[in-house]
Amino acid sequence: MQVRIAEVAYSTSSVLSAEEKARVRADVFHHLAGIALAPTVKALTDRGVSQMLLDAIAPVFFVDLVEQTGANPGYLRVALRLLASSGWLDETASANRREFTYTLTAAGRVALSAGAPLYDQVTSFLPSALRMHDALFGTSDEAMLPLLWQNVERMQRGWGIEADVAGVPPDVVSQIRRHLDGVIVGPAMVALARAGVLAQLDEGPRCLADITGNRVALSGVFDALATQGWIQRHSALSGDDAADGIELTAPGRYAAQISASYGVTVSYLPTFNTLHTLLFGNARLPRVDEAGVEVMVDRAMNVWGSGGAHTTYFTRVDEIIVEIFNRPIQQQPRGICDMGCGDGTFLAHLYNVVKTRTHRGQLLEQHPLHIIGADFNKVARRVTSRTLRDAGIPTYAVIPGDINRPAQLASELEKRGIDSHDLLHIRSFLDHNRPYSRLNGYEAGSRPARSTGAFSNRGEQVFADEMEENLVRHLARWKPYSGRFGLIILELHTLPPAVAAANRERTPAVAYDATHGFSDQYLVEVPIFLACAREAGLRPEPRFQSQFPPSELATVSINFFTASTDTESGA
Repeated sequence: MQVRIAEVAYSTSSVLSAEEKARVRADVFHHLAGIALAPTVKALTDRGVSQMLLDAIAPVFFVDLVEQTGANPGYLRVALRLLASSGWLDETASANRREFTYTLTAAGRVALSAGAPLYDQVTSFLPSALRMHDALFGTSDEAMLPLLWQNVERMQRGWGIEADVAGVPPDVVSQIRRHLDGVIVGPAMVALARAGVLAQLDEGPRCLADITGNRVALSGVFDALATQGWIQRHSALSGDDAADGIELTAPGRYAAQISASYGVTVSYLPTFNTLHTLLFGNARLPRVDEAGVEVMVDRAMNVWGSGGAHTTYFTRVDEIIVEIFNRPIQQQPRGICDMGCGDGTFLAHLYNVVKTRTHRGQLLEQHPLHIIGADFNKVARRVTSRTLRDAGIPTYAVIPGDINRPAQLASELEKRGIDSHDLLHIRSFLDHNRPYSRLNGYEAGSRPARSTGAFSNRGEQVFADEMEENLVRHLARWKPYSGRFGLIILELHTLPPAVAAANRERTPAVAYDATHGFSDQYLVEVPIFLACAREAGLRPEPRFQSQFPPSELATVSINFFTASTDTESGA
């Protein structure tokens, strides 16, 4: 058997260049996209959508796809947008973005013909991927092992797809291979990272026998990572497999350092495992069980995956906090309120920033800083209370909160003798995750639609003009509570499909759109978000605006909003 090696050659130096790190990130982005695209392509193929696109001699109307396949239109729009962002589909929208037609690109024809059987094969591994951690470090999953080794062998053979067969372009071959790799590599990297194995290997080579876990399953995932050029295996002279040496290569060490990048996408494996039902069956599948536990996402993994990246963003927020709490005391808020406080870690961090880095920190006895955690989830409120108590914060409260109901928040605060207007309000990556509320008194299509996003509410399509109107109204509800001391919003965004398709090596946008689109979350582009905020009467402070990355590929923004006058907001 011919064993596949990494498709990109790296230098032999133990320190990667910026270009080599970018290559590793490109592999990761493709892996993430593949975790979402494999079940998407399979579902579309099984239902006949792919064949309709392949057979078409003219652009295919979206309404015809819905009618002939019985699709839930909201989720079908999400799925087709993923194909467009992958460079496989050209989407043409009407002026009001309420009618769409689709035409396959040359790459799309390869993906939905030569690639479809491969996506079908690898999707069969998704149920096993859900159990990856237990298979590697818990009870041995005998049923998983044959599937794991079968897919590792396929990886080693490059999945049997070659650029010199049937005229398949090399870049499309590379794209499809990395998608398929991702279904195996992503869950494996998450399991290895969360178990501390990657950290051990970062310290130096280890014998397989010295790594606690199920040896046969671990050997399989190490072989999978070897196909990426991230692991080197050194066979023992004794012939004892347990004595095999496992070593991270230089690119593998960098991949290990950014392994948390896989966490959020892999946490949505339960969603991807039910994708056919979401697209063509019961779009109102329960999102929580009888005990209130989420069943469509592994929340603990999600929090772990997002934590590393959030550290960078929170550092930028620290700068805003320091500026505000170094003002004259009369110009400072009474406290900080975090809507959607999660486990309270961010609030505890902000309290420490104020205490140790600002003028207010020297005056806490005379001017206590009230720390308010608000969350819809009872478990989150309970954990936040423990976090703030353990942090030794003397003046805190944890209360029910709904992102869509700031007036209710104000009422809860008033019960505790706190005026909501006296607080600095802050939230991180929550606005796009607000429950969608129907628009009263809105005439469909009465405002221009600017966002390219695909939006769904339990399978029903939400058009771009309605989503933008919804966002404006949502932010406008917060304007009265932002007038005195402002509102800090960290937000996640989408990219136009043409931009994402042209930069597949540089952005995780495809994976973001999948995880959020299939779970009824509403990502809009950075310029659209800012335009809606201005229309709602919120003005961003230019000094504190940040985008990540700082280019047209920005998918994260940080803004410090204050309430603008009617003249400034255009009212």
